[in-house]
Amino acid sequence: MKKLLICTAILFLGCASKKTGVSQNQVVLQLESECPKAGTCRIEVFENKKMQVNLDEFGSVYYKLEDDLQKKVIKYSYSKTVKGDIQDAGYREEIVFELDNFENQDFENADLQKTQMLFGRFCYCKGQTGNYKVGSGKLSIQDKKASLSFTVSEVPQLIKTITFDIK
Repeated sequence: MKKLLICTAILFLGCASKKTGVSQNQVVLQLESECPKAGTCRIEVFENKKMQVNLDEFGSVYYKLEDDLQKKVIKYSYSKTVKGDIQDAGYREEIVFELDNFENQDFENADLQKTQMLFGRFCYCKGQTGNYKVGSGKLSIQDKKASLSFTVSEVPQLIKTITFDIK
């Protein structure tokens, strides 16, 4: 009976769509946009960090975070809830970019690369996984509210808009 109750609770909690906001220091980002029902969304801010964007030996884009007292990195991720022990069923999308501050500002299309914005798609999707530079869309930060709409032409994407409050 206990096992049945535990399994039911896990199934109930695992099927719900979730969204969370996380902060490393004092800045808190509160996710306002809808998360797809079949997964979990999360937004994080990494204070005093910048993105170092590179290419690997195969020409694929990757990034790493480095210390920088003047910058902050924002990372939004969506992870699909996977049922059971199905191998290669994982699916995750992320959007990551850096800012100097959260003051009012706008970036559009090619200007998005001033933030080093990357879209990542990670799944068992032959030839359609990895990080891609975002060159089409708009990021607007006004009055402690941020909105991002974007598209990438290289791969399909589920997440196309993100809105969050800066607390």
